[in-house]
Amino acid sequence: MTTETFVVTALARTVLVLGFLCASAFVARPQSGGAKPQASPTPDDPLSGFHATVDPDLPSKDRDPIEKADEYKSKLTFSTYFTSGNRAFDLNLRHQLGPFTVWIAGFYDPQTNKLLRTGIQYDYKKAWFHFVPSIEVATTKAVSASLSFELGSGKTTALAGYSRTNLKPFFDLFWDPGDSVQLGVGHKLSSYDRVQAFTIFDVRLHTGQQNTHVVWRRKLNRSNGITFDGTFKSGHEDSGRYIRAVGLGVYYDRPHWFWKLYYDPHVNFASHTMVRTGIGLKF
Repeated sequence: MTTETFVVTALARTVLVLGFLCASAFVARPQSGGAKPQASPTPDDPLSGFHATVDPDLPSKDRDPIEKADEYKSKLTFSTYFTSGNRAFDLNLRHQLGPFTVWIAGFYDPQTNKLLRTGIQYDYKKAWFHFVPSIEVATTKAVSASLSFELGSGKTTALAGYSRTNLKPFFDLFWDPGDSVQLGVGHKLSSYDRVQAFTIFDVRLHTGQQNTHVVWRRKLNRSNGITFDGTFKSGHEDSGRYIRAVGLGVYYDRPHWFWKLYYDPHVNFASHTMVRTGIGLKF
């Protein structure tokens, strides 16, 4: 299938319709037997794609605690990843410095890998144009860069992104094709509630791999929020077998902490299923 066909397919789905970035250290599959798509800079944090900003028309004293939590500058997350017969762990610290976000993380797999990742992203927003370039590096000599765009000044915005890697192995929190294009749409339902739909698809290695996400963020009450991330994936596994699968993630949000749980069959287009869980602090 050609790249042009991929673009047409993604556009059809997407009417359901990205200085140093990352510091993560999270499990993706190791590369084996030739180049495979790397992880894309769309982390397991469903709020990351929303680029949440404070409503200028709503004074701070009038915002609910769960809404004020979007303003915290630091986040510390501990996660555990379960696959058949194995567990792996990561610890990730990120901090916002004005328009820059930096982070550092460590990943530990008792059976195989230990590594560090670090990175930075820059957040530029003016009127209807929101632009987020990023770069990440790992101790495996892996490098990944991305460009993310959110276009529009109203409640509905267009989403677009492009990411590229040097095809070195990554073990991180990204679970979509990495040498990819992202196309989608987002809609703001309220000062907290949002919905997004987007497709991320391989445009480099001719695997046919693509993940389509539908993400819904909902405020339950003044101090509780929840986000659902449903994913439909299709494409060729490492073995060459063509698969279709559905995954689901839940992100439970509190003013000072959060918890997340993901079920991911054929994780990174491998043959096994992964369950990911994590807990974190916002400060």
